[in-house]
Amino acid sequence: MAKAYLRINTDVGREVDVRNRLRQVPEVLSADITAGEQDIICLVESGSVDSILDLVVSKIRAIEGIQGTTTNLILDW
Repeated sequence: MAKAYLRINTDVGREVDVRNRLRQVPEVLSADITAGEQDIICLVESGSVDSILDLVVSKIRAIEGIQGTTTNLILDW
């Protein structure tokens, strides 16, 4: 399994709605509103790095209210 942290920026005032929508995605382990450079930090898990990248492009970025994402893959040795 592969995991990644997603740093997500949203439209102003859409943080709670986006967080709630993220929590409905089966691959999302957690999604939390934060103070800092990003509005939400999200932990995702999927079968491979490629499937995580597909998840981000096809499901996560498709959520209305998301302005942009940064994907930080978790390296596990």
